[in-house]
Amino acid sequence: MIRTTLSMLVLPLLAGAAAAEENDAVTFTRDVAPIFVKTCMTCHRPGEIAPMSLLSYEEARPWARSIKREVDSRAMPPWHADPAYGTFSNDRRLSDEEVQTIVDWVDAGAPRGNPDDMPELPEFLEGWQLSHLLGPPDAVFQMEEEFVVPASGPDINPNIEVSMPLDGDKWLIAAEVRGNPRVVHHNVVSVYGPDGERDRTGRLASVVPGKQYDLFANGSGKYVRAGSHLRFGLHYHPYGKEERDRSSVGVWFAKEPLQYQVYTAVVADPELAIPPGDPNYLSVGEWEFPFDSELTLMKPHMHYRGKDMEYRVVYPDGREEILLSVSEYDMNWQMNYELEEPLFMPEGSKMIVTSHFDNSAENRWNPDPEMWVYWGDDSRDEMMEGWFDYRKKLDRPLDPTEAPPQP
Repeated sequence: MIRTTLSMLVLPLLAGAAAAEENDAVTFTRDVAPIFVKTCMTCHRPGEIAPMSLLSYEEARPWARSIKREVDSRAMPPWHADPAYGTFSNDRRLSDEEVQTIVDWVDAGAPRGNPDDMPELPEFLEGWQLSHLLGPPDAVFQMEEEFVVPASGPDINPNIEVSMPLDGDKWLIAAEVRGNPRVVHHNVVSVYGPDGERDRTGRLASVVPGKQYDLFANGSGKYVRAGSHLRFGLHYHPYGKEERDRSSVGVWFAKEPLQYQVYTAVVADPELAIPPGDPNYLSVGEWEFPFDSELTLMKPHMHYRGKDMEYRVVYPDGREEILLSVSEYDMNWQMNYELEEPLFMPEGSKMIVTSHFDNSAENRWNPDPEMWVYWGDDSRDEMMEGWFDYRKKLDRPLDPTEAPPQP
């Protein structure tokens, strides 16, 4: 006769309940790591811009509370576009479900979980990130000398001329800017033509926090003439240790026929004169499309007093449309907003860029709220620049050796 005790009945039930509860608990390996792989690890890994690595549980666990705070407030991943306007292919926002998963993980004590649940990590490459798509660069143009960034002092904003010895005119389909990430906050690389004037191509590429390269859509390229040179617009940020930088830009040449020529333009207000203490200084500029075009991306640029920026188009028929609204601009994250689908801009359409600046003591980034602020390269000065890329459809596909018609 088998005697059944209460413990014999209850213990299996408790064990099963505990196992179910453990299975339902949010863990790093099964639930959080896939989110980090998709959204965070590009920057949060050794040698990149983020302050800590999130490649493993051991690296992420000490930062659990900070991660929760930054994710729950939507400060991370950085994305400042108002969702009411535009749809962007590089939108890095986490879903509400993903945010809640990370919050629940931290609230549960940040458990590791089963190591077998850990997703396979991406194969991060050292050096040129585009090489996994395009192979090594076809050419690399580098600063002739190292720039010494002191251990302390104000930010440094040099413009450095860099030669571009091409063996002929070239169509460029991609460019990637590299430098010392410990001190290079951003580097905007612009093309100056053989005559020494800024080329219509404009900005070739840039590296900023959260952005690594410029890759133009299939069949699109920027045309650069032989005899052009580059200008590196650098922003160095001393952090407590002397560093050296010799930034470079790698470029990839077109090898297939081109259907679109890509240009970069900017709406700017060089007449900025922001009074001391002004919390909401208004700046507006406009630019007219010279021919039928397709808008592909927008990139706001201001300095520490930048508050917000809006891109609005006025079509020739009088219709208006807000394309991008960045209501809380952040100097520390100057990213491209890449449209999911190019937007047709008829000839004569006007791009209106509106921005505000906060020169008050309430702005925690403000270097000095008691000074008048004018246009200048130094981050303690200001800029109002609404950059954007647009492309013109060519009359026929062009071989990479052919020059485009004059616009």
